[in-house]
Amino acid sequence: MTRRWLPSGRLARRSRGFVLGGIWLRWRTWARANELDGLLARGADPMDSDELSLRVGQLGSARSRARLACALRGAVELADRQPEPFRMARSRIRRTEIRASRVLLLELAERVDSCAPVGVEGLGLTSLLIGDRASPLYDGDARRSVTVAAFTALVALERGHPTANTIDS
Repeated sequence: MTRRWLPSGRLARRSRGFVLGGIWLRWRTWARANELDGLLARGADPMDSDELSLRVGQLGSARSRARLACALRGAVELADRQPEPFRMARSRIRRTEIRASRVLLLELAERVDSCAPVGVEGLGLTSLLIGDRASPLYDGDARRSVTVAAFTALVALERGHPTANTIDS
């Protein structure tokens, strides 16, 4: 008996399983999320690996895009607040630079949160801006300023490999 519904050709190793894409692939993608975001931010083709393809799907989902936009808006809101005296040592964001880049960060949040297709590179840059502790949002020794990082992410959302339209749930 032939199984015509099975794809002909070579399948990626360990990528099939009970869950679409397989649990092993999802775990590898989760474990390497920052690394994969960096590759996408540098313009890697999402079809180069199963992990990159899955990460593009994750970043391009309405839920993930809403989370990224919320984090950007939250950073701006936190920078606008008066710091509490006993928590100043724990606050790691660069308030002055974030306030100076307020309009650009809010525009980036608005674009990420839209339902329109955006460039994968821009989503990777935005994810790194928020999630990487060495990003200009947190690190005073970062190579770039918050303004340059936000502008670069905003421009990258307009070019490169586009995501699909997101559908509001």
